Amino acid sequence: MKVIVITGTPASGKSTIAGKVAKLVSGAAVIRANDLVRSRHLFTSRSADGTMVADMRKLRVEIEKEIRKSGSGIMIVEGHLLCDISLKNAVAIVIREHLLTLEKRMKKRGYRDSKIKENIISEAIDYCGLTAQRNYRQVIEVINSSHAASDIAKMIKSARKMKSGEINLLPELIPFTRRKGWNA
Repeated sequence: MKVIVITGTPASGKSTIAGKVAKLVSGAAVIRANDLVRSRHLFTSRSADGTMVADMRKLRVEIEKEIRKSGSGIMIVEGHLLCDISLKNAVAIVIREHLLTLEKRMKKRGYRDSKIKENIISEAIDYCGLTAQRNYRQVIEVINSSHAASDIAKMIKSARKMKSGEINLLPELIPFTRRKGWNA
């Protein structure tokens, strides 16, 4: 069985891409980490704004159970929390997105300004990519685009090792913060 983790900053396009990849790769199934956290009450508390604080150990255990009981040859596990946990023998694909696009998506979803700022900075410094490198044997970063899902599907179907280019969004942060009037 091949396990592919699709992670990245909230609103980067992980869920959309994971769904498209599953349709393009025969026999693939998707596990959505946030759905498991909600449905199985895998959180320790709620923050002041009502956000669930996931129990990462329990989440990892539940994902591993789902992978074992799945009959699929390819499991796609999707969620922004996944860069912070380690799934045995999984390959991590980090979906990256340009900062202005992230901001637009988060505003449309009703994110608070403080959460938008936190996620924009996380994306610019590549928190998910750097953290995933500590937890997975192979990490591939992919910029979200109209062909990202088909590129990922081709990588999954290929017997060759997947390749990653460096995606540096940090140069977008300074002009972004100036436009927003954020203090550095």
